[in-house]
Amino acid sequence: MATVCRSAWTAPAAALELQGMLAAAMPESRRADIFVGIQHEVLQKSSHMESPDFRSFHPQDLELMVRRYDERVLKGACMRALDGRPLEFRLSRRLTKAGGKTSWKQFRIQSGEISREHFEISLSTHLLFQTFRGEEREVTVTGLPCHSRLEAMQRIVEHELIHLCEKLAWNDSNCRARRFQEITHRLFGHLEHTHGLVTTAEIARNKLGLCRGSMVTFVFEGRQLTGIVNKITKRATVLVRDAEGILYSDGQRYKGYYVPLSGLRSTGER
Repeated sequence: MATVCRSAWTAPAAALELQGMLAAAMPESRRADIFVGIQHEVLQKSSHMESPDFRSFHPQDLELMVRRYDERVLKGACMRALDGRPLEFRLSRRLTKAGGKTSWKQFRIQSGEISREHFEISLSTHLLFQTFRGEEREVTVTGLPCHSRLEAMQRIVEHELIHLCEKLAWNDSNCRARRFQEITHRLFGHLEHTHGLVTTAEIARNKLGLCRGSMVTFVFEGRQLTGIVNKITKRATVLVRDAEGILYSDGQRYKGYYVPLSGLRSTGER
């Protein structure tokens, strides 16, 4: 997942070098050796990741993984194309649908004449820690089966690294586009541009029988209310009819409540 800010742009020499690296293919045997090598190095150097199904990790672990992929797959071309512009690494609890996000922004310095780009790669702690907890189904990321959080993290990092590389090489990036998907397939063997991590909506559906449109009851400030599930992210947004609420397209007025899944009880209606 990426956010885009477009501007007039001419590819510098480092971007052209990166374009050439992204056009290359990686033999499957070499790819496997690189993947396993990065796994071992990240686990060995991390002060937080105790196993492939780690229970905690740090932005430094994400940074190490990104930099090792750049060195071993792209021969450092990505970092050279950054040319000193800041790249930050963040672990996000707010990413509830995307496994990761690569963003870039352009800031104007005080005079208004000088601009500076800032890049950031984020990983969803919410989705990673919600997955690999004994689920019965196969977990896939980018169309590839993953057997641990570390493998899932690698697939997400590969995806986000190409977002960053595309931005640096061509000044835009779109994982739904043919160029992106061809690059990730050539370099990493990706078959899709989406993930199959366990979402809160999946947990709500499979364990609680709840989905958008379900009628539920919950307690708010000592009162029991009945409403309709409108959205499920980390918690559920429930709409309750209220004369002073917001008017919706069905002609009714509703007030919204943000409720933990554990606080909901299904009425069995839809």
